[in-house]
Amino acid sequence: MQIAFIGTGNMGLPMLANLLKKGFSATAYDIVPAALDRAVAQGAVRAASPAGAAVAGEIVVTILPSSGNVEAAYLGAGGILDGVAEGRLCIDMSTIDPGTSQRVAARLAERGVRFIDAPVSGGVGGATAGTLAIMVGGDAGDLAEARPALAAMGSNIIHVGAAGAGEVAKLCNNLISGSALVAVAEAFRIGEAFGVDPEILTRVIAKSSGATWVMEHMHPVPGIVDGAASNRQYAPGFMTDLMAKDLGLAVSAAREKRVPVVVAPAAQQLYRMASSHGLGREDFSSVYKFLKPSSDDAPV
Repeated sequence: MQIAFIGTGNMGLPMLANLLKKGFSATAYDIVPAALDRAVAQGAVRAASPAGAAVAGEIVVTILPSSGNVEAAYLGAGGILDGVAEGRLCIDMSTIDPGTSQRVAARLAERGVRFIDAPVSGGVGGATAGTLAIMVGGDAGDLAEARPALAAMGSNIIHVGAAGAGEVAKLCNNLISGSALVAVAEAFRIGEAFGVDPEILTRVIAKSSGATWVMEHMHPVPGIVDGAASNRQYAPGFMTDLMAKDLGLAVSAAREKRVPVVVAPAAQQLYRMASSHGLGREDFSSVYKFLKPSSDDAPV
């Protein structure tokens, strides 16, 4: 099967590589020439625009940084809508606001083009290993058609509901993981301030009610969890700037539905502050570096 793959950055490139390894062919496009060069080096055919990629694709896959990028790629001049054939299926794997997914789906449907939103969780490590969790919003029959391609990129594919529902699930997940990481980082800074060994504190919490996935797999203190970004100088992973963006989307979604939220806005503000101190492109667990005791030097 020929895939039109648009967005070959930190997440998209390993996802594309897994499609190629599983026997799919791909025509790729990225607005960043160097990113597209890396996709071509993996075996993809180069396209000059999203429309050019979509012309060649039996299925279109997009994974892009923001809602604006998605709207431009699908609906802008030279976008997917200008090239995709009637009846084709588009899969957007970006993390964006649910309303954008629904608007894009409606515009495509006017031209007889199908759309599902399928955001992912698992970071660069999961994208590389092909073990992403994929949360799907859209028609169940369209998911069945997309499943072989999705299975090449992820190991947990879950149908959440109608168009936009995948995005809702992703924002809920990142609200929890982003907020939990802040709590873990704060707890370990408090422990260290009182002279408690972080390895011992980790063992205590792991056997207690504070045990959490982010501590087990993404421990912000270096030297505790072998595979954590903190042991790779906080190389992402999932960048601080992206977590700040996703928490902002979660807060906006909550406000749209008049759901009161307290923790998510506070966590988002902390990630924004960490970004302003130079940590934006590091893994979001680097917020631990920002949370130095006030008697220390500047956060970075």
